[in-house]
Amino acid sequence: MMSAKRETGTTIVEFTLVLPLLLMLLFGIFQFGWLFFNYAVLTSAASTGARLLATQRGYATPYSDTKNAVLAAAGIIAPLASLNKTLTINVSVNGASCQSDATCATALGTASQAPATGTQASITLTYLFAPILGGSLGSLALVVPSSLNATMSELVQ
Repeated sequence: MMSAKRETGTTIVEFTLVLPLLLMLLFGIFQFGWLFFNYAVLTSAASTGARLLATQRGYATPYSDTKNAVLAAAGIIAPLASLNKTLTINVSVNGASCQSDATCATALGTASQAPATGTQASITLTYLFAPILGGSLGSLALVVPSSLNATMSELVQ
């Protein structure tokens, strides 16, 4: 039978061997939770932008309104100053890119003249993902993507 002092030493050694694995598992859970949260917010922001763009027919500033709505919806994941650097917003109508109010307004049609039936307004967001722990966990940083993408489309009303 082992003495109580020797059993305590064995327990401490076993704990120090298992602790790094438990910490990696815990940090991995946090990291993937943060990743999925960011992706859910990004998808929601893309949906908000596509829904707004699809209803902007006849408006003078569809691109600006859509971009502001997307930034407001995605503002949960980062402050606006850093979000402007890490979030790329691509707007298109029927597959043709429109990166200004004038081109989007023309592509969407006027209040009296509707675009062709089935015209789609699409938003594609690319976000440079910033992990909570960065590269501090070695191989875990290789599993986490460096950017997240979300695309949503709506029929123009």
